Amino acid sequence: MKKCFASKFMAALCIVMIATFAQVFPVTANGSSIGAIIDVNPDTINLKANGNFITAYIELPAPCDVGQIDIGTVLLEVNGYTIPAKTKPTKIGDYDNDGVPDLMVKFDRQIVQERMFMGPEELIVSGDVSGPLVSFQGSDTVNVISKGVSFTILQTSDLHHHASGYGPFLDYTPTPPGDMTDNDSVLGGYARLATVIKQVRAEQAEEGVPVLLLDSGDFFMGTTYDLTAGDPIALKFFQLMGYDAITLGNHEFDWAPQGLAMLLLNARNSSEGFDVPILATNTIPDGVPDTFDDGIEYFMSTGVISDKMVIDLPNGLTVGFLGQMGLDSDEKSPVASPITFDHDSAFLQSYVDDLKNDGADMVILLSHGGVENDGTGDDADLANDVDGIDIIASGHFHTATHDAIVTGDSNTIIFSPGEYGEWISRLDITYNDTLDRIVGYELTLIPIDDTIQGDPDIQEMVEQYHEGMNASLAPLGVKLDTIISATAFDLEKAPLQVTGIGSLCADSLRNVANALMPSTTPVDVGIVASGVIRDDIYQGKTGAVTFSDVYNMLPLGISPYQLSPPGYPLMHAYIYGLELYTLCEVGLSLSQMIGSDYYLNFSGIKIDYNPADALSFQGVKAVYTYAPDDPFCTGPTTFVSPYAPGLYHIVVDLYALQMLNVVTGYGFSIVPKDAGGTPVDPADYINFRIDAGGGQELKEWMAPLNFLPGLGGSIPPIIYGPGGAVEGRVNFVSP
Repeated sequence: MKKCFASKFMAALCIVMIATFAQVFPVTANGSSIGAIIDVNPDTINLKANGNFITAYIELPAPCDVGQIDIGTVLLEVNGYTIPAKTKPTKIGDYDNDGVPDLMVKFDRQIVQERMFMGPEELIVSGDVSGPLVSFQGSDTVNVISKGVSFTILQTSDLHHHASGYGPFLDYTPTPPGDMTDNDSVLGGYARLATVIKQVRAEQAEEGVPVLLLDSGDFFMGTTYDLTAGDPIALKFFQLMGYDAITLGNHEFDWAPQGLAMLLLNARNSSEGFDVPILATNTIPDGVPDTFDDGIEYFMSTGVISDKMVIDLPNGLTVGFLGQMGLDSDEKSPVASPITFDHDSAFLQSYVDDLKNDGADMVILLSHGGVENDGTGDDADLANDVDGIDIIASGHFHTATHDAIVTGDSNTIIFSPGEYGEWISRLDITYNDTLDRIVGYELTLIPIDDTIQGDPDIQEMVEQYHEGMNASLAPLGVKLDTIISATAFDLEKAPLQVTGIGSLCADSLRNVANALMPSTTPVDVGIVASGVIRDDIYQGKTGAVTFSDVYNMLPLGISPYQLSPPGYPLMHAYIYGLELYTLCEVGLSLSQMIGSDYYLNFSGIKIDYNPADALSFQGVKAVYTYAPDDPFCTGPTTFVSPYAPGLYHIVVDLYALQMLNVVTGYGFSIVPKDAGGTPVDPADYINFRIDAGGGQELKEWMAPLNFLPGLGGSIPPIIYGPGGAVEGRVNFVSP
């Protein structure tokens, strides 16, 4: 009886002490957690060892009693995987001779080793003490050793045609005399990427380590270099650098299937040609003659675009490759039809199995699916749903993963290099043929900045393109480096909020549309989705805002009606007052649920908004219009009655109109109409384009190009700068 009482007393005292421990140690979701001292034996683990157990000694702080630990709850976590402790054998003793009892528990060594990689590995041991409301957790780091053969992966993704980097066009100095001496802030650039690629290849060649160079899609769309469609500079760069494989992203399909086929054909017919393997495993053409994807079908039939590929490396490894478009990417490809994308995990599983059955030691997936740094995303889901994928070189989310993500039953390693060539991913791999798996990896994100002297041959190639691009821009009276305006502050995007750059874009649409359509009913509202705003406008070293900087702000899209020059055409239409409220609700509330790309920037209206009611889609309380001749929305307003008769004239890009079906799926109804209130069929959108003059449709990037010169030589900070007037366009109210 005394022993039982003492045991219960110590358990109770341990629970009482939790409040004290909780001030120092973390708290779990189920209750308080106390910190434990964990000692794992052995402290060096050879992955080829055939032992049965890994032993952990658990020591709890006084007055807690390790005898109160529930063995059935004890878990060991390594790389996100949990392994339960064996219920036997266990033993209590003072194994480290410090006068405090330890509990010895054991774990299945082979299961633990399957989840480990070479180098230091943190092993986390946790469990419950005296019931489920009290838990403990601690960790120990062991050294993992193994042998194997090595190779290196270099990966780019989401370059979006940033041949001259990301930053002010005039500031980019990739080669002497300016490079490495003027500290320009521009990141990326083909020339700097080329230098790093060549350096890594040379270093690894000395060690006999093969290097694979890969890209995960969205290499088109995003800068003035989209003007190089006759011989796409992105594909030229891939060819000159000798990429081993690439996959397609959603922005490759901005050109529609027939446009993408044209770009591939132009590259293949160029002086250098183009024979870099394109992997598109889940890209499914319609198989019907005389449709818009016939060109893609041709390239698939001739092997230019493949569903899978195998490379035998010089070190004896056989590597299988797949490439796929992710689910979110698919949803953002509104003009990919009649091509579809198969997202069934069983479909991809069959390809992985085929590669493994055909002798591939490992499978690498180039995926334009996306992963977040917290380990979520389409590519993480894929790793958990499909067995046998060893590596996913991920793109689409523009995530820079400084640490690789390991998930799924196959220990799939996922990594991503960010956006615009600001980084290049380097993944060094060690593969053990006996264990038939990757036993070691090291991920390095290499920054591509002014400390890197650009490759002169690649930069010469880029500058040769400039000559042709400037010639094509002559009808507009500009060159790539023509100064359009100036700024004394940075205009940067920010998720789900009013910004100077977003408002500037929306203002340019409304004001330029009104200037070009004086005979129609004035445009009331300009609307720009945040997802189509790409590059920020930076003050840089000179404050100059060039044509390239302006174009790169709103560069996306191809018109199905007028392919050249690139860019979404601007459309005008009419909606009812209630639909204007709905549009505001979509832009401010629904965007919080489906992604910041769908956040809408408005010109011409002011919105009273209560974010507390966003989840019920009742956040918009009132909408007011500004006068059409109030360019900056700083004058008096007029209340919009949602149920009063009348139409409101809006200007948006074609992409926004095409994406209305997305919000319709959430129960919203916004139907574009003509001036008489008759709904407009999508087949008739061609008649609602805005003419820039001479039959040239107004591309979205042309709006700021025409708007900015009228601002008196520079972008006014009192309107668009920090704390500027645009911040009042959404007025936050309480119930």
